[in-house]
Amino acid sequence: MRTCQNPSCKKNFNAPLKTINLQQTPPDPYFSCPHCLTEAEPIEELQRIVADAEEDSLEESQQETSQIEPEEKPKINDTAAVCHYHRGYLSERTGKEGIPDDCLVCGEILDCMLKKMHA
Repeated sequence: MRTCQNPSCKKNFNAPLKTINLQQTPPDPYFSCPHCLTEAEPIEELQRIVADAEEDSLEESQQETSQIEPEEKPKINDTAAVCHYHRGYLSERTGKEGIPDDCLVCGEILDCMLKKMHA
């Protein structure tokens, strides 16, 4: 448990925040009180742990990107053999009619809906 050095704060905290002062050029990170952001006494052990954690997360992200396999495109079944309606059926129906369940899972639904627009 640590106590803030700021006389107006003096709150206790377990772990300081890693803070960056963007008004400095270049911005230099430091550890601070999580309540008032006053710079805390440097803790070499904590700095080492944070640096190790950052390196580990970088290594994990590099491993994940190298292990990502290209996604296979979903196979679209030949809907002409399964379709109970003709291609363009959805463009011919009225707006009050519901869309059949077979059409909702069909890979050609957009072409079927836009058949009149393409013709």
